[in-house]
Amino acid sequence: MGTVYLARPRFGSPVAVKAVHPELADEPEFRSRFAREVATLSRVRSPFVPAFAGADPQAEVPWLATAYVDGPTLREQVERVGPLRGAALTGLAAGMASALADIHAAGIVHRDLKPSNVILSPTVRGSWTSVSPAPWTAPPTPGSRG
Repeated sequence: MGTVYLARPRFGSPVAVKAVHPELADEPEFRSRFAREVATLSRVRSPFVPAFAGADPQAEVPWLATAYVDGPTLREQVERVGPLRGAALTGLAAGMASALADIHAAGIVHRDLKPSNVILSPTVRGSWTSVSPAPWTAPPTPGSRG
C-alpha cells in the first residue's frame, strides 16, 4: 500500500508516516477508501495501538501518520530468538486481544494481521504489543464494494 518513513519533528515525538504508492494514489476508489480509513482510524483510543498523529488523504501523495513505536516486529523477534514463551507469550496474547478489541470497537477490521504487522515494545504502556494500523479498513459504506 505504501512506504513507511520515520519522521522526527523539531518538537514532539517521532512519528511513522506511511506514504501511499503513486499508482494507488491515482485510483479514485482507493482514495475514497483511504479517506474512510483515516476518519475511522482517528477514533481509535488504545494503549496497544499507535496513536493517530495526522493524515492527508487528498494530498498528491496521500499519507497517514501515527506515533512511532520503537521495537522489533514479532516476526523479527521470533527469527532472532525463537518462539515466545511464558510471560512474554502471555503478555503478547493479552496485548493483541486488547488491541483488536479496541480496533473493532472503533468500527475497524484489521485485514492483514500477521507477525510483521505486530510491533513488540516494552515502552507501550507496559505492553509488549502494538498493532500496526497500516492494513486496517473501515467497514464499507452501504452500496459500496468496500
